[in-house]
Amino acid sequence: MAAAEDAALLVKSRVEQLDALELDKEVLHVLKSQLLSVFKFLPLSLQNNWEPEIDTILQIVVLHLSLRGVGATFGQQLLNIEFLKSQRKLALLAVVTPILLKYVNTRATDVASKTGSPSVVKVVESFTQWSDVSIALGSLLNLLLFLRSGNYPNLLYRIFGVQMQYKSMKSRQRQVGYSHMTRELIWHSFIELLVFVLPLVNYHYIKRQVMKILMLGSISKSKNVAKKKLSYTVNTKCAACSQRPVLPHHMDCDHIFCFYCLQANILADPHFPCPICGHRASGPSSAKQS
Repeated sequence: MAAAEDAALLVKSRVEQLDALELDKEVLHVLKSQLLSVFKFLPLSLQNNWEPEIDTILQIVVLHLSLRGVGATFGQQLLNIEFLKSQRKLALLAVVTPILLKYVNTRATDVASKTGSPSVVKVVESFTQWSDVSIALGSLLNLLLFLRSGNYPNLLYRIFGVQMQYKSMKSRQRQVGYSHMTRELIWHSFIELLVFVLPLVNYHYIKRQVMKILMLGSISKSKNVAKKKLSYTVNTKCAACSQRPVLPHHMDCDHIFCFYCLQANILADPHFPCPICGHRASGPSSAKQS
C-alpha cells in the first residue's frame, strides 16, 4: 500500500523537475550577487583568485540549509516537491558531487602548473578536457532520455537513482494561473500590431487635413492678401521649428524655412501646407533657396 502511494506521488511532470533545477540556479545566482556586492571593495585580484572557493562554499552552505530536515532544495520547496525519503543520503551525494567535481576541475590546472612539470600540466589539461566532453555528452544523452521517460532530469540523479515526489496528494496538481499570461500575450500582440501598422500611416497627411479644417478661415483670408516680398532679417524664424533658419528656403510663400525642415516635411507630405499661411507645396521640388 505504501509502495503504491509512493509511486502515485512520484513527480512525472518534466516541467516541474526542470523548473526546480532552474530555481536552484536562480537562488544561487541571487545569493552570489549579494555576496559579491559585500566584497566589491576588496581588490579585484583577490576576488578572482578565491572565486572557485567562494562558489563552492556558497553552494554547499545553500544545500545544507535547504536539505537539512526538509529533504528538498529551495527550488523544490517552491514547487512543493522533495526527494524520496528513502533516498535523502543519495540525493545529498547527487547534489554535492557536481560541486566538488567542478571545483577540482577548476583548480587542477593551477595545482599542476605549480609543480613546474610540463608533462604533468599536459596530462591534467587532457584529463580535464576529456572529463568536460564526457560530462557534456552524458548530460545530452540524459536529457534525451529524460524527455522521453520523464525521470531523472540530472545526469547524477540518474547515476544515483534519485527521484522526486510531491509532498502530499493535495500538492500533486500544480495550480497555474493563466490570467496574467493571457494578458501579456494580448498586450504583446497589440504591440506587434502597432509596430506593423504605424509605419504605414501617413500621419503628416492626417495632420494636414486636420489643420486644413482648423485653419479654413485664415487660409481663405490669406488668399486675398497680396503677396509680400520675402525678407530675411536677424529676427527671422523658421516657420516649422521657430529657430533661426539654417540654409534658408521657401516654397513660394512669404515665410522662411530651414532647408531640412522644409525638405523633410515635403518628402513626408508632397502637399505640405505652410504652418502660418497655409500655402501648399506643389511637390518635392517646391523648396527654393531664399
